[in-house]
Amino acid sequence: MSESIEVVATFVAKPGQGEQLEEILAGALASVRAEDGCLRYDFFRVRRDDTAFVMIEEWASTDALRAHGSSDAFQALSLRLGEVVAEAPVIRLLEPVAPTV
Repeated sequence: MSESIEVVATFVAKPGQGEQLEEILAGALASVRAEDGCLRYDFFRVRRDDTAFVMIEEWASTDALRAHGSSDAFQALSLRLGEVVAEAPVIRLLEPVAPTV
C-alpha cells in the first residue's frame, strides 16, 4: 500500500485581486474534498497579507494526486486562477523526516 502524499500550495494574488483569489479557491473546496483519495484540503490566508493564501492537502496516493491534477475541474480552476495570480503557484510535495504520531 502506498503512503499518503502531503502537499502545500502557495498562491499570491495580483494587487487588488485578493478577494477574487480567495473566492476562487474557497469555491473549489467542496468539490476537491469530494474527489477520490482526497484526505485533506484546507485553505488558509497568510496573516497580515491579503494577497497570499496557502492550501494544505493530503492525498491517499500518488495516483489520487495525479487524478486531481488532470481532472477537468482542476484544469478549469487553473484557468480561473491564471487571471488573478501574480505568479505561478508554488507547489511543494512533502516527505516526513520523522514518524508522525
